[in-house]
Amino acid sequence: MGSTEAKAYLASPEVVAASALHGRITGPGWYNQPKGWSGVVRGEGDGIKEKDRMITADEALEKVTGQLDSLVEEGEKEILGSESVITGDGQLTEVLPGFPERVEGEIVFYDADNINTDGIYPGKYTYQDDVTTEKMAEVCISNYDNAFASVAREGDILVAGFDFGCGSSREQAATAILAKKIPLVIAGSFGSIFSRNSINNALMGVEVPRLVQRLREIFSGVKPKDIQQDLTEPSQNRESLDSPPPAALVVPQHEKLLTRRTVWKLVWDIRRSKVDIQEGEKGPQWSQKVGELPPNVQEIIACGGLEKWVKKQIEGSK
Repeated sequence: MGSTEAKAYLASPEVVAASALHGRITGPGWYNQPKGWSGVVRGEGDGIKEKDRMITADEALEKVTGQLDSLVEEGEKEILGSESVITGDGQLTEVLPGFPERVEGEIVFYDADNINTDGIYPGKYTYQDDVTTEKMAEVCISNYDNAFASVAREGDILVAGFDFGCGSSREQAATAILAKKIPLVIAGSFGSIFSRNSINNALMGVEVPRLVQRLREIFSGVKPKDIQQDLTEPSQNRESLDSPPPAALVVPQHEKLLTRRTVWKLVWDIRRSKVDIQEGEKGPQWSQKVGELPPNVQEIIACGGLEKWVKKQIEGSK
């Protein structure tokens, strides 16, 4: 990543091979075709079955995906033993035994769009292997708001703006939020890589654009387009090379709060795929249908992430 003190580098297979042979970082130089070489002998000595030798990469990926889907489907049948139930609420999502049917907590609101992964977890910690869980919790979202660590509490539900988690694919953006003991993130929308990383690391996320808009109506007091402001990249973030400048923040002109405790309560009913909002002690109540959390995703989250889920599948197949 450009640091002379780094212990690991990203490189092409050619550079890796050449560096291993020379004992230092170097390139492969000019390529000379070996004498007597006439072409690649496919499948020779690789242990691949004859019927699988000439399949394309797409066909191979489709085959592996099908095998994984079959494993998940079989596991669901063994665990669930029944189909989803149809009631007046529509089709209910089957909830795996032991998985919580509801997630609830107080909303802590971070009113900003395009929060990139470098803002969620600072780049200078990304390649440090000795960062403790406590430190991860301490620096979570610190590139945007140093006060976040003291404002957010265990069990809170974090609500942010749109395109939350855009930028690079560092998994610590999800694990740092979990280190803060926040079980659920709600946003107007998520960056696609962050959304998948969240599942892989057992962090739950739901898109509820209406909730973001409602919070802005109450706590911002003015339209977002009227209060956008330019920001500079935090000085602590100079060591990170993979993130764009921070997005403009949406905050009331009379109160510069980046992270706000709202006293609003949220309940996510996983079985009915809806959220119930209580706007303060005496405020209105309302509900909103949300996307389903299917059983196969529940299973990954219950296992503690995709890596542990895969290990469980491998051990179960022995």
